[in-house]
Amino acid sequence: MIKSRGAEGKVRVIFIVDPAVGAQSAAICGDWNDWSADADVMRRDAQGGFSLPIDLEPGRTYRFRYRLDGERWDNDWAADAYVRNSFGEDDSVVDLTALAEPGPPATKKAPTKKARAKQAAVKKEALKEKEKKKKKKKKKG
Repeated sequence: MIKSRGAEGKVRVIFIVDPAVGAQSAAICGDWNDWSADADVMRRDAQGGFSLPIDLEPGRTYRFRYRLDGERWDNDWAADAYVRNSFGEDDSVVDLTALAEPGPPATKKAPTKKARAKQAAVKKEALKEKEKKKKKKKKKG
């Protein structure tokens, strides 16, 4: 399972079934698709495994399992955790709670030489204006 930040604040999770399971078909069933074996059918790769990227909301955990060949259930052995289900078996868990935080702030670029010169000129002009106002105030006072 591979997690990365996706578009529009979602987290892209790539679910992977190892070719060693020997399945002819695979689907991922979980909280996000009401455990439907038809909603997220996985794509077979050249090595005989399966994968499917799914965009999920960050900030929570999701239970899921793989439905292999339309008849058997299998867990993701690289899952973040396992939770007992009502059938007496374990569900795999993908934990996206840590990804609820926004990404690191963008780093600011240092101003260019031209930008620094412009900033200095603006500051110098502002100081001149301040001095003029001070002198006028002194003359009046």
